Amino acid sequence: MVQIAHWLHTLSRRVGPDTGVGTVIRMTGLTLFASVLSLFVFPIHRSLLDRFVAPWSADLASLAGTKGSQVAVAVVVVGYLATTRRWNVVQIRRPTLHDTLWMVLGAAGLDLMAEAIQFVLPLAGLSIEVLSGSGGSGSAVGLGTWPLLWPLVFLGLYLLPALVEEQFVRGIVQGRLGERFHPALEVVLGAALFALMHGLYGLGGGPEFLATYLIVLFGQGLVFCLTYERTRNLLVVALIHALSWTAVDVPFFGLL
Repeated sequence: MVQIAHWLHTLSRRVGPDTGVGTVIRMTGLTLFASVLSLFVFPIHRSLLDRFVAPWSADLASLAGTKGSQVAVAVVVVGYLATTRRWNVVQIRRPTLHDTLWMVLGAAGLDLMAEAIQFVLPLAGLSIEVLSGSGGSGSAVGLGTWPLLWPLVFLGLYLLPALVEEQFVRGIVQGRLGERFHPALEVVLGAALFALMHGLYGLGGGPEFLATYLIVLFGQGLVFCLTYERTRNLLVVALIHALSWTAVDVPFFGLL
């Protein structure tokens, strides 16, 4: 009994709230909670849009319908901040010249990562083509659909959802990981949890789809996490993320 008690005491010290292992466990649990919650929020979100927005604008309802997961994440972010009072995880400020440089590097990094992933996937017997058509109907709706309202649409349905997601994945999860781990490991763990959060949506696509989806998400996560680690500015990463949801990697591409 003494040996068991000693083992349990040692284990509790290693996975306690002030340890790296404990931080990973808590952030993984929080990530899974946000992901599972989004599975319930998504259909409710879409049904409300179909009822109240679609009769007025089917395109707007379709585009807004793709942001159901961010609605769930917003609930988690508000709950986390309200219960922990860790306001230091809210890292939003006007971009500096350094931030702007990393915004360009981050956007270019996503393109380079996409090329690298397409090279790596065949080595694992996978193909990026398995993901084609998985973006949802809203992905076909661009800002050019609303020539006069595109600034509001961009802010409301691109930048704000991206900022909410970045506040959770980078501000809260990666920020907490950064308190316990070297920046390199912080970036890798943050990218892994980013892939995990979105990966549940790929469970229904089969093993090949899921494996490809996770690799793509992990690659994107590395770029986002590295950008945040170098800037500690959520607005920078959110702008890169918002633009990555578009067809062309230039500002206000929907008008082109």
